[in-house]
Amino acid sequence: MNARLLLLLMPLATSEAFALPTDAPVPVKSAQADPFAIPAHGPAPLPSARPSDEAIRAAVRATLEEMPYSVGPASGQVLSGGAYREFERKFSLAEKTHCLGPDPLKHQPHSITTKNWVFGVGGIFAAPFWAAAVLRGKCNWTR
Repeated sequence: MNARLLLLLMPLATSEAFALPTDAPVPVKSAQADPFAIPAHGPAPLPSARPSDEAIRAAVRATLEEMPYSVGPASGQVLSGGAYREFERKFSLAEKTHCLGPDPLKHQPHSITTKNWVFGVGGIFAAPFWAAAVLRGKCNWTR
């Protein structure tokens, strides 16, 4: 398949419609050196051009003194970004509920599904599904 496609596209690619124009100007390189080019070799910097360790320490101290020291208010949570809050929400949703709590059938389906019908049950009619959740460990009985 690929060889056929290549045989069909080869004459098209070599046709005059895709040929480069012959009257296009040829880019001319200027005789000047590029001002942004890194020189291959140049004069070595003078040893006194590098600041001394004491000058660096003094500059760091001065910069630190200029910066205001401010600590944000303590929120009680180390990781309080949006992604961490989303993870915490999903983690709490995945937690097993107590079997006698408000939503014991959270991880146990309480409906019967057929090809065309869904029979959902609640209240006292969900008791068999509640028993199945207890036996299968879908809710936490010992908490």
